[in-house]
Amino acid sequence: MRYICRYWHISILLALSLIWTVSCSSNPSLSPADTSTRQVNVDLVGSSHTISIDGQGRLTGNTQITSSDGKVSLTINKDAMLLDEDRQPLRFIKVAVDPTIPVPPKDAEIVGEIFDIKPQGAMANPSLRLTLKYDTSLFPNGTNENDAWIFGYIGEAWELLPYKQIDIGAHRVTTTITRFGKYSVLAPTKPIKTSTSVSQSSLTSITLTQALTNGKPTLAEFGRGTCIPCKEMKPILENLAIEYQNRLNVPIVSVDEYRDLTNYYKVMAIPTQIGFDSSGKEVFRHVGFWSKDQILTQLTKLSIK
Repeated sequence: MRYICRYWHISILLALSLIWTVSCSSNPSLSPADTSTRQVNVDLVGSSHTISIDGQGRLTGNTQITSSDGKVSLTINKDAMLLDEDRQPLRFIKVAVDPTIPVPPKDAEIVGEIFDIKPQGAMANPSLRLTLKYDTSLFPNGTNENDAWIFGYIGEAWELLPYKQIDIGAHRVTTTITRFGKYSVLAPTKPIKTSTSVSQSSLTSITLTQALTNGKPTLAEFGRGTCIPCKEMKPILENLAIEYQNRLNVPIVSVDEYRDLTNYYKVMAIPTQIGFDSSGKEVFRHVGFWSKDQILTQLTKLSIK
């Protein structure tokens, strides 16, 4: 009888254990994250492409696609989040020429086709690079290719985008965007004050002391304006300063002007890049030229995605 009771108790314990295991495994909060990948169809002015994203909408690899006529290109870095207006992973991207031409802003002329990027309300985080070709024959008198800017048609008004790179030989201009919509190249007929020309210099000229005390993570570079890799790094850092303006400090520290800081952080070679978290604690450092793609992989250590 004792043996029967003992086995009975063991049977009950095994049954309870099985029920507990099943209930835990069926708990949706403990289900693994969606690691599947899916294909997103991209229609770029009639030319078809595909890109891969994971279940959260994150791009699985660096992507650069160009329309068959070469008039528009999209460059998206790996791990960029591509979400629709409901913050769900994108199912498609469609870029088409919009035949409707909104009235250009005062003192500016449209010098390229208008491209409508859909779906409306979709977002890219961090920003993607948009490259558009312009028509030199459309430039108004007194302007040249250096005057070309990409504008977005937001709501019912044109808005100048504050970052650009111009390839005069290819007659193309590049900017960064975070939202889908209508974009074109415009040439202002009068000098304009832009937040970019100010931002690129002022954002990277913030002092390291200010950067480390304003509550944002910091990517600081110690260098000298005459060194070749420092010159090569400058546009990369300026680009980052624009793209992550509200989330990241990107000061460029002159080793000649700030010798005390240079010694304090034991900078022995230039350029040296140091990443600090929001509390001002050093998280990583790198010496020498550093590509943007390599930097972006490290920014995750500063809680920047």
